[in-house]
Amino acid sequence: MIVFNQRFSEEGCMADLTENDAALVARLLEIIASEGLVNRDKLDLSAEVEDIGLELDDLTLIGNAIEREFDCDMLPDEEMQACTTVRQLVALIGRRLQERAADQSGKAP
Repeated sequence: MIVFNQRFSEEGCMADLTENDAALVARLLEIIASEGLVNRDKLDLSAEVEDIGLELDDLTLIGNAIEREFDCDMLPDEEMQACTTVRQLVALIGRRLQERAADQSGKAP
């Protein structure tokens, strides 16, 4: 699983991702595009959430879709609303997935 740390959140570091991690990021971007009704080609990690037209209702739909996809309740809307870039949104979701995986395995992230 990706280490969605401060470095990923600020720099992107896509080149450092394993194939599985890159596939997860790609899947998260697909969900964001689908639920947010945004052209997938416009979803660059550095894109501003506001600039690509994502609004509060879109973030709620994205959160719900992530919860369904990964079978868990983990995304407080307030934290998603605080994300200003797609990178921050992906990093938040990734951290939540890591925390969930760690909780299930009994290990710290």
